[in-house]
Amino acid sequence: MRAVQSNRGGQRGIALFVVLITLLLLSIVAVMSLNAGVLQEQMTSSMRDRALALQNAEAALAAAEKTIQLKRFGAGGEGTNCSESGLPGSPACRPLPISSGATEAGRSWQVAPDVQSNGISAGAPEYSVQYMGRRETHVELGLGNEPNYGESPGLVEAEYYRVLARGSNPDANGRARVVLQTVVVRE
Repeated sequence: MRAVQSNRGGQRGIALFVVLITLLLLSIVAVMSLNAGVLQEQMTSSMRDRALALQNAEAALAAAEKTIQLKRFGAGGEGTNCSESGLPGSPACRPLPISSGATEAGRSWQVAPDVQSNGISAGAPEYSVQYMGRRETHVELGLGNEPNYGESPGLVEAEYYRVLARGSNPDANGRARVVLQTVVVRE
């Protein structure tokens, strides 16, 4: 019989090389999956932070509307008088705050109750009320209670307010910033 010779010395080197390449590929896949997990966690955190800031901004809008209904604004009142008799060209009467989010000179921000009482938000929500003046407007809501229901609505003089609300402290780094704006009409 013939003896079979084996050349195991050459196979050991190739087997080691294949194992090292396989280990390298598995390491790359593991690092990529860890990076994907970290990215998903950051995205989830950002979305949650934005949702909290949006809730706070909506709460600030509600607080501002309630304040408008209870108090008198405009000339001699609280808020910023941006009507024609006030200072309509003032930086405090701009419709939206500057993009950096920093506090603008002249704009008065009122602190609203924080919806997130456990301290997870980036600060208490704030609102700014701008009195835009009195104007004539058509009665559009509540026509069922009007004496001339079914006819063309009459003109009513109403007060207009621009309300800006932000959901958190604008100086908080790395946190979501939500700014909402609405117009409130009070007869």
